[in-house]
Order: sequence, then structure tokens, then C-alpha cells
Amino acid sequence: MKSLFVEKNGCYIPTEHAASPWGPVTIHGGASAGLMTSLIEEQFPTDTMQLARLTVDLFRPVPMAALEPRSRIIRDGKRIKVLEVSLFNEGKEICRSNALIVEKQDIVLPTHAQLPELPPQKIIDAFAQDEVIGINAINTASGVEYPPGLHTLIPLKPIFLNLGVGRGCSWVRLPLNVREGIENSPLVSVATLSDFSNGFAQLYLSPEQGFINADITLNLHRMPVDDWIVIDAYTRAQPNGIAMVETVLYDQHGMIGRVSQSNMTMSTFRQ
Repeated sequence: MKSLFVEKNGCYIPTEHAASPWGPVTIHGGASAGLMTSLIEEQFPTDTMQLARLTVDLFRPVPMAALEPRSRIIRDGKRIKVLEVSLFNEGKEICRSNALIVEKQDIVLPTHAQLPELPPQKIIDAFAQDEVIGINAINTASGVEYPPGLHTLIPLKPIFLNLGVGRGCSWVRLPLNVREGIENSPLVSVATLSDFSNGFAQLYLSPEQGFINADITLNLHRMPVDDWIVIDAYTRAQPNGIAMVETVLYDQHGMIGRVSQSNMTMSTFRQ
């Protein structure tokens, strides 16, 4: 299976599949998030604990170059762990992830606290449709054609997806491994796909200007049951050039969590 990264001499080398929509010299934010999450997941027992919150800070564009991971345990408790992984290139910290891991317990929820067992009907109906491959296969409000990368490889089952209008909702799955030779866990898949929230809810201010996210905050209260998840995203923008993306995540059995992202303006790619 294709992968986003190949390990070599303790570093991770991005493949061409990790490229971003902003150009071939940088990698997709989702690829960075997925790699760091994969390294985090190796550090806690997934049978008794779960990642509840992941925060990814994207300090600068992540280059299409060797990335050195560095890990730190901030707290190593029985019920709460806080783990950190950063990626470095040529001695510079490019991005950092911070994960809150909590203990799982079997409890009985009162009726008034139980979540719906299924996602909204429009989401259920869309799952039956045929998939399309990549964001170039869907509507783009400004007619932007994106260069090859992770965003042009993902299978989609759109519910509402017209890039550029600040609102997007689609089934999506990750069709390749994050790390070569290692099968993605549900957590790694969701973390990688979480960065598509800004892409699906991309808001174009003009044909030459849109928003890019400087972070990802992923909150999960359970793991998805299979490969397909729904990203239902909105962008809320202000005239000061700052925006935020708010996203609800679903699988076929209902809501699994949320994503929020902090956005700033950036020139869009035009081929």
C-alpha cells in the first residue's frame, strides 16, 4: 500500500502523496498530524486509555524534506497522560502535537445523556452513493485546480461540498498508510483526516485569497467503527483576517467528536 512517509535513519521522509494543496514543496497538514499521532499512539495502552484531545500547532509550512521526531512525556499518570511529539527539520521545530490521554471506564449513561444512535438522515443517505476521488472531482467555487497530493487521493462521498464558500460536508476515508508498512489505526486515520476540515470549509475572499489554518484541535469521545467518517465543517470569518473552522465528526453510528481550527489569510493556489 502507498504511504505518506518512509522512515530512514530515524527520520521520516515524505512521499509525493503527502504534498499539500499549497504547492509541491510543502506537505499536507493532515500528513503531519497523522505522523505525530502515530508516534503518540505507540506510547499509551489503547485497550485501557483513549486520546481525548489532540492539539497540533503548525509553526511554519512543513517542508517536503526529512523530518526528525522528538517526543516528551509531560504527565504519565494512571488515569491521565499528556504526551508531546514535535517534528524538526535542520534543527528547526516545524510543528508540535500535544495529546491528552484519559482512562476508559464502562459506565451506564442516563437516557437524557445518550447521543443519537445515527447521524442525520442526509448523511446516512449520502453513504450509499458512489465515491469520487480527490477534491478536483468536486465543485470549486473559484474554479481552482489543485496540484497533486493527499487531497487529490482521498475518496469522497459528498453531502455538500463546493470549495470556497465556507461550508462543506462529506464522507471521507484515508486510502493509504501514514507510515510505510504500518497499518493505520482508527485514531491515526481520524487525526490525518481532521485537517480536511479547513479544506472542505475553505472560504475564498477572492480568486487569489483564502484561509490557511495554523492549528488543529481534535476532540474525540469514541473511535470510528470503520474507515469512513463524515467531516461537517463551517468557517466563521471576521474582517480582521482571522477565522475559525468548526467541525462535527460522524461515523455510521453517530457523532464521534469535533475539530476546531484557527485560520489566517493566505494566497490561494492557481494552476
